[in-house]
Amino acid sequence: MPQPAGTTTPRDVFERVLRALQDVQMDVYADLFAADATLELPFAPPGVPRRVEGGDAIRAFIRAGADRLRAAPPQFQFRSIVVHETVDPEVIVTEFEVHAVAAGEPYQFSNLQVMTVRKGEIVSLRDYWNPLDRPELAALANG
Repeated sequence: MPQPAGTTTPRDVFERVLRALQDVQMDVYADLFAADATLELPFAPPGVPRRVEGGDAIRAFIRAGADRLRAAPPQFQFRSIVVHETVDPEVIVTEFEVHAVAAGEPYQFSNLQVMTVRKGEIVSLRDYWNPLDRPELAALANG
């Protein structure tokens, strides 16, 4: 179903997410979440929450991860991006590869996300990335 003219689509919001992450603008990324949003990380390693509820809690989670990475901010590139529209006009499924350098070390991983966007804001993001074999991302963990 097409979106009305002037409406921010889930694809538009996803493109904003990628730009914010690529530019390491974590506050801009956090601003894309609604006040009542949920962020789910089903494959989170120990020390990383699997579910974060509420815009303020999501912002704090994003900011804490960014603070831990600040000493050597990562450089992100996103490749092989595929956006799947669904029968629900608020929901998209995205697939992409993350290629990055953190602390001088390159790494990459595949990612799949299910994003629900309402009124231009992310209300639900399920982020299926596998950090278990990414020790360089340990900075995201609490502690």
